Formats: sequence, structure tokens, C-alpha cells
Amino acid sequence: MTDHNVTGGTRRELTKYRITFAAALAALALAGWMIQTAYEQHIKVLQIGDQAGELVQMRGLTTHQEGAQHEQR
Repeated sequence: MTDHNVTGGTRRELTKYRITFAAALAALALAGWMIQTAYEQHIKVLQIGDQAGELVQMRGLTTHQEGAQHEQR
């Protein structure tokens, strides 16, 4: 690699830039992983809710419901 960048920066300044850039990439990858994990957990919670709703319907405990009426899937 070179010792100077186009603006005349030194090797130390280039190293600080590379470290900052690498840290930013790592933070971006971590944020992406966290979003993906949260989405997967959300899907699991929705599935558990669906299962609970189906059990309640099978047992006939849905006679008194408050709130919105939902269409069958």
C-alpha cells in the first residue's frame, strides 16, 4: 500500500481511517444481524399466538370476544 493518500495524509492517518471504516462495517453487520434476529423472534411470537387462538376456538371458548372481528385464514 502507499504511505500517502491523495490529500497528502500520512500512514498513521490512513490507518485511523481504515480502523474507523472497519468499525463502521462491523457495526452495520451487527445491526443487520440484530434486525434479522428480532424479525425471526417476531414470527415465532405470531405463530404461538395463532396456535393459542386455534386451541381456544377448538375448545369453544370464543363466545365472548371484545375488539375487532378477524377473518378466517
